[in-house]
Amino acid sequence: MSTIAHIAVSISNIDRSLAFYRKYFGFRRIEEFKISPGDFRICILRKDKITLELFEFKHRRSLPAYRKQLSSDLKTIGVKHFAFAERNITAAYNRFKKAKVKLATNIRVFEDGLRYFFIKDPDGILIEIMEAE
Repeated sequence: MSTIAHIAVSISNIDRSLAFYRKYFGFRRIEEFKISPGDFRICILRKDKITLELFEFKHRRSLPAYRKQLSSDLKTIGVKHFAFAERNITAAYNRFKKAKVKLATNIRVFEDGLRYFFIKDPDGILIEIMEAE
């Protein structure tokens, strides 16, 4: 059986994104390296069994506006977002709100009663925070 080895995310600033994922999700830097001639940096982060691979390109394109909105992004073919599970969804929501992390939605409820909400990372990339089952 296959398992997901890592999640790769292109971002605009490794230092800023590293601080975000460290502060709000507890990731730690495992490895970082530059691809010569310095146009490309990679930073590997890990928390428990989750590995994030951050890519920073010197020459990059910004995330298109339609990809920053949940309603339009979900309708576009491709990978949409990743999610973190939280035991206390209300406390998590309040923590992000108090920290002034950009909230993309309020807490919502699936038909089965499971609650979730979305935030945005420093580049506007959508991240789902879902209630742990």
